[in-house]
Amino acid sequence: MNFTLDEAWLREALEGTEATPKRPGSATLELSKSGRDIMVRGTAEVAVTMPCVVTLDPLDIDLNPEVFLMLAPAPSEPTGRGGRAEKKRSVAGASGKEPPAEARAAASRKRGAKEDDEEGELLDESTAARDIFEGSQIELDSFIREFLLLELPMFPRRSDLPSTEGPAIGPPSVEPDGQEPAIDPRLQPLAALRSRLRDTKE
Repeated sequence: MNFTLDEAWLREALEGTEATPKRPGSATLELSKSGRDIMVRGTAEVAVTMPCVVTLDPLDIDLNPEVFLMLAPAPSEPTGRGGRAEKKRSVAGASGKEPPAEARAAASRKRGAKEDDEEGELLDESTAARDIFEGSQIELDSFIREFLLLELPMFPRRSDLPSTEGPAIGPPSVEPDGQEPAIDPRLQPLAALRSRLRDTKE
């Protein structure tokens, strides 16, 4: 399936960033079903401009994120706990009195363990790196927006600018004969440790 990402939608999707769409974009997606899950695969193409972090000149940037999603149906609403209450009342009514304290404590521990297991299952499902969808229609707008934002460069920079990258600590400076070379202030603690070790060996 081919979709057009119009400029109005792109401006809204890129709101809060420094990227500005140059023209409408496009997305090509393929949906397939695996059991109850829906797999979405495809690509998106969007052309934007961003200011250079050095000169603030506008830079043309092409965003071509790969889209891959595994969407699971939203879990159904949890059922009520009336069944447990009814069962407890039926036990009390059959004997004409409440169950003994030991039985109530054991039932409470069992019920707490079961609830912990249920919560553990929900946590496992939520951490399975799957997104969810509800109903019979799947809204992909928020997912496409997320892939586009992840594709934006953090520090766009003109390619013709000279690189200022270099070693964090430069080479030692050359001093006249008989003098100790100047030590980078960041290396002074290591120099002091070296001096103490040298004195200990002597």
